[in-house]
Amino acid sequence: MKKSAFVSALSMGILSIGLAFATPQQAVDQLKENSTQVLNILSRANGGNANQVRRQAENYAIPYFDFARMTELAVGSPWRNASAAQKTALTEQFKTLLIRTYSGTMLEYRNARVNIRPNAVVRGRSVIVTADITPSAGGKAVVMDYTMYQSGNKYRVYNVAVDGASLVTVYRQQFNNTIRQKGIDGLIEELRSKNGA
Repeated sequence: MKKSAFVSALSMGILSIGLAFATPQQAVDQLKENSTQVLNILSRANGGNANQVRRQAENYAIPYFDFARMTELAVGSPWRNASAAQKTALTEQFKTLLIRTYSGTMLEYRNARVNIRPNAVVRGRSVIVTADITPSAGGKAVVMDYTMYQSGNKYRVYNVAVDGASLVTVYRQQFNNTIRQKGIDGLIEELRSKNGA
């Protein structure tokens, strides 16, 4: 779980700076350059400013993730029956959960080595960019697949897979169990409870 939290947190940072390009290959090239920049931001943490540095990384990342689409995919088919108010609440709470869960571990891995693979995979309207992330202490690299779509002049992330395990699929299994037992409102309340809201 800790490894998953780390790579998901780092993924937010790596993908955060504007992927303002029209082609998948240009997105890959920019991702290579920006991964170094984000890791440099994280390396500025000195203990006293850790929270500030983490917030800077979060603020960079958030605009480049489509949390509404991630929430829709994580909820699955019950999403279609949710009201507009429920969809808004689900998206807000899921976004908060992801940020709270993964940003806390980001700084622990600020010296990781990141290798962005040179060729993006195009699947319909989606682009998958793969990164190999090696912790600073060494060990086996973690393989991360970022699934993105073009939105205007940038790409937005709507799924992340860690060593083949899809973030939205993992949450969908959890969410569907809750929805079966408690309904959509029950899931919203459960997320609020986890978020301390």
